[in-house]
Amino acid sequence: MAGEQWLLCADGEWPPEAIWKPLSEACAVIVGVDGGTDAALTRNLAVTMATGDFDSITDTEVERIALPDQNASDLEKSLQFASDNGAEVVNIVGVEGGEIDHQLAAFAALVEAPPELEIYMHMSEHVVMRCLDDLELVLDEGTKLSLFAFTACANVSISGVEFPLDEEPLAFSTRGLHNVALGGPIHIESDGALVVVISGH
Repeated sequence: MAGEQWLLCADGEWPPEAIWKPLSEACAVIVGVDGGTDAALTRNLAVTMATGDFDSITDTEVERIALPDQNASDLEKSLQFASDNGAEVVNIVGVEGGEIDHQLAAFAALVEAPPELEIYMHMSEHVVMRCLDDLELVLDEGTKLSLFAFTACANVSISGVEFPLDEEPLAFSTRGLHNVALGGPIHIESDGALVVVISGH
């Protein structure tokens, strides 16, 4: 069951096939997160297993791994399960659209996931990842990116962008919105959890 790269398929809106298909081919394990199992199967993906509390799934053929804790979302539980079973890199699709609380919960699951996981949420127009201490990126000149602190951070730095920060406080606000890459390496450091939203793929 262990695999270096996993793909978690949720039950929201999916990005275009040009995004999810290469991910499905690169990942050793494909997980349907509850009703996301049906979404993956309709796209002819070879789903390894389904996880969650199974209040949304209709398929009865895929192996089910019950994760019944009602105090956590199915995505959060599935990320913990992936970490416990050998995943190192986790790609996520199917987290756009739907009710606003579910959209916010996807970001919360990203922040709360086990720190050893490298996680990418793939959306139609954005890639979302997190920075728990430091993060190195290489982005083309003009690429837009935003930083959001889901908890107050005392020291946040970002270089290689039009609007750098140097050990400055950042709370959940619009201050980190709409920065622009200068082209080349970008270095982000933080003493708290940051969500990094990058435009394009």
